[in-house]
Amino acid sequence: MTDPFAGMDAGFEDARRQLSEIRAKAHDNKRRANALADDVDAITAEARSPRGEVVVEAGVGGRLRAVTFGPAAQNLALDALGVLTLQTIADAQHAAMARLADRGAELFGAESDIAVSMRRDADQGYPRAGEPWS
Repeated sequence: MTDPFAGMDAGFEDARRQLSEIRAKAHDNKRRANALADDVDAITAEARSPRGEVVVEAGVGGRLRAVTFGPAAQNLALDALGVLTLQTIADAQHAAMARLADRGAELFGAESDIAVSMRRDADQGYPRAGEPWS
């Protein structure tokens, strides 16, 4: 007669090993997610208009940190300065979100779901000046 419990110990040991691997991977993902969350407040990007009339610093999520105007801004009509300011803001916001996406790729891998999603968010939600909103 065959022992119906033969091999069960090996099966349980394999399940324990797999569970341990899953736990280790989850712990590593949590560590990387915490690192990315810490970077959200620190990541900024600066954009300048072509002749330096406008300089913008933006953070993740489109938060503006600073908008400054150079001497050449005085030579522009107010409407032109307004348009140039909006374009420079869009470039700074996109650059900050692209940096966050790059950081996500560093932490999780360039082809990871999170990195791909963050890149798509940067490109579609914060397009560069002159690019259409998605």
